[in-house]
Amino acid sequence: MSRPGINGFSRVFFQIFFLFFFSLLPLSCAGTTPILGISRDEAAAYLRKGDMSFIRQAQLPDNFAEAESRLKQLGVIHSAAPFYAGLLIGGSSNNLEILLFCAALESSSFPVRREAALKLVALIFEIENEKDVRDIYSFLGSSKFTDRVEIQTTLAACLYRLGRYDEAAKVDLTQPASEKLAEWNRALSLFSSLKKVVSTGSAQEMKHEITAFLSGNLSDEVRRWAFEEALSSTGLLESVELSALSARSAQGNYREALLKLRPALSDGGSLFFSYPELIADLGRAYQYTPSLREEGASLFKNWAALLDGQKEDETSKERKFFVNFYTGRIERARTKYAESTEYFNRALEFAPDELQSDACHWYLLMNALAVSPEAAMRQALATMSRWKDVNYFSDVLDSLACSFTGKRQWNNIMELFSGLEKIGTGNSLAQYAWILGRAIQEGYVKTERNAENFFRIAFEKGKDSIYYRAMAAAALGESLGKSFAFEEGLSSSKTQGDSGPGSELEFLLGFFEYGASSFALPYIKAAEKDLSYADLRKAAEALDASGRWKDSLDLVSGYTKRKNFEFTRQDLFLFFPRPYRELIEKYAGEADLGAEILYGLIRTESYFMSDAVSRSGAVGLVQLMAPTAEDMAGRIARSGGPDYRSPEINLKDPETSIHIGSFYLRYLIGQMGNPMLALLAYNGGMGRVRRWIAADSRQAGGGLPHDLFLESIEFSETREYGRRVLSAASVYGYLYYGMSMEETAADIYRQR
Repeated sequence: MSRPGINGFSRVFFQIFFLFFFSLLPLSCAGTTPILGISRDEAAAYLRKGDMSFIRQAQLPDNFAEAESRLKQLGVIHSAAPFYAGLLIGGSSNNLEILLFCAALESSSFPVRREAALKLVALIFEIENEKDVRDIYSFLGSSKFTDRVEIQTTLAACLYRLGRYDEAAKVDLTQPASEKLAEWNRALSLFSSLKKVVSTGSAQEMKHEITAFLSGNLSDEVRRWAFEEALSSTGLLESVELSALSARSAQGNYREALLKLRPALSDGGSLFFSYPELIADLGRAYQYTPSLREEGASLFKNWAALLDGQKEDETSKERKFFVNFYTGRIERARTKYAESTEYFNRALEFAPDELQSDACHWYLLMNALAVSPEAAMRQALATMSRWKDVNYFSDVLDSLACSFTGKRQWNNIMELFSGLEKIGTGNSLAQYAWILGRAIQEGYVKTERNAENFFRIAFEKGKDSIYYRAMAAAALGESLGKSFAFEEGLSSSKTQGDSGPGSELEFLLGFFEYGASSFALPYIKAAEKDLSYADLRKAAEALDASGRWKDSLDLVSGYTKRKNFEFTRQDLFLFFPRPYRELIEKYAGEADLGAEILYGLIRTESYFMSDAVSRSGAVGLVQLMAPTAEDMAGRIARSGGPDYRSPEINLKDPETSIHIGSFYLRYLIGQMGNPMLALLAYNGGMGRVRRWIAADSRQAGGGLPHDLFLESIEFSETREYGRRVLSAASVYGYLYYGMSMEETAADIYRQR
């Protein structure tokens, strides 16, 4: 009810004063501030649960500005609360969604305004009712938005949508507030200018600029909009050009992409020569379409010959790189390794950056490996001084280590080690040093350097390899835990990020506090490269606490790989979390397993995603196939345990999965003799591992010790699986179970 004796004008004035007054109160007093008819605390409670019913049921005025003003009260709860609410409302209520994002534009936090502007730009082009666009435009025209660059993109989008292209083209879009807004700014600027000149008949003058934009690397949202606008501009682009540009949205369907790209070859491919990014699209499409690889090889070889005689400038260098690089990839896919090598060597001359240079060297190594391991070794020794990132080649070097260890060709391993030692650190240096140290211990290698010298190199220079460092520490009697660059008692204050008002971190953490955690990951990934380590830790902690362990692990994996990064204890706790603790410790104990081994297995298999399903059909936390699960479930039931088979095994249930998986691992240990061989059998199959062991034992001098045998396993997935589980188990033992990493590593190889 309105207060007696207050006329309409005075009532409005009183309401404005009331809202303004309470917005100035400290949060401790603001709990009673009414928001959409309920208290601030009640509204916050709804938000935390992700329940938007209090907003949907609010009696909002029909007037856009008044309704937006009511909704911006949510900002009293948190600077991004209107934004989170807009995400949670979603498309179920388009008008409310728009109003909430407009309310978010009034936030004091720049990240909130930036993301709200991006949401509104996309919505503006989806709105059917032009009146809603005019309402947004009127709202944006308020003096309160003067000088806010993030608003300009939204303003230009409104003008464009209203057909006011002259005005849209005049909006200052030269100071984008983010990379995503910069894409929209470029798109709106280009197409506003295009619409302006259409009536004059000079639209063709912009054809090259528009095509270059569409052939560049754009986000899907901007690409879709820009392509539709180009499509609607009659006569601007020919059908073959539109078809080729639309191939960029084929999303990995290379046959479909090729069908769209091939018509543009009718004139010899001038479109591709004008826009070299399209050469890469065409090359990938031919490479991954087996039935047309021969056609692709012929075309790209002709192009390479044509470009060979061209005068060199920056544009021709780019063309030459793409043409030669993809000729090499197509020929490699056709198993024409000699021809492929010729073209990768040519591409190397024109590589635009270090990453592409390493890519050429990697393909050259892979081609040599297809001939023989010895050929690949010679190629590696001849080129490794030119590698920019030695870890880029770790898979090829692992293949060579596997081959030479299996054949007992220790001199080849020594040669590669000597080359790697000259260029510094890395996983491969640690791997080769450890293999040689063990070979010396076993008497396979005679050298002036003793085994300890090689173990010391693996321990001190294998920064990125817990496995080889742990194995070397065990051999040296060192403590791997103490070697990490962190203090044992690191206080939480040292890991605090900048979560102050208006910060990027405050915006990201708010997703988890106010019911929008399911939307958080893309925003975290978008901000990742600009966040400090402390901020990234906080974001990872929030993901971990919300049960999004894989997302947290992916985030930690990314920032710990940055150059010169040094681990803290908190990074280890985040990278090796302990979900399902009660279940894992219970069933590990029942199976007479160390909980650290079961944790290592589950982390490696599923990253703690209980509903994970692999391409081969393995299901759940422990990734079991149905026949194996059925067999083990029957054994559990016959031994007096629960019968998980009735009515059917639910491997997505954590308890079911953990119990059957732990029982199966114990069964394999009994069959194989030690945990490492059991783990290899868990991944590669018991029969296959036994065949590998039998084949290895028939070599002159007998079989290798199990730790060296792992290095010789022909399946790279199984080799790496053993290392990853042991590495994870070592850290789990160290962090949570009072064990040293090196003791855990040694124990996993110990015969039972």
